[in-house]
Amino acid sequence: MKYIHYDASLILTGDLIADAVADYAAVLGANARTDTISVPSVGDDGSVATSILLVGPASELCVTVAPDDELEPEDPAFIRRLRDAALRAGPSLPVNADGGERFRGAEEPSATERD
Repeated sequence: MKYIHYDASLILTGDLIADAVADYAAVLGANARTDTISVPSVGDDGSVATSILLVGPASELCVTVAPDDELEPEDPAFIRRLRDAALRAGPSLPVNADGGERFRGAEEPSATERD
């Protein structure tokens, strides 16, 4: 589990989802674009929730490790949607100083990639 720190809020979500949100924000920033996204998350009471975020060049978000939870949301379709939207955002790529793989968890191709 990871927290997305966004403004004065903590959003609890799955590791791969949080990483994909940060990846998408970086791509949007590199291309001077913005988007609103509905992030699968976990509410304070442990219920399934959705958090809507505005991400782009001015986004100041941070991702940190949260305590493990058996209810960690996994949503490969959400990660694929972010990956596909990142491809449409523009040609500029963010600097990848840590050499990490972007959009982990989206290994299956989307319908547009198969066609």
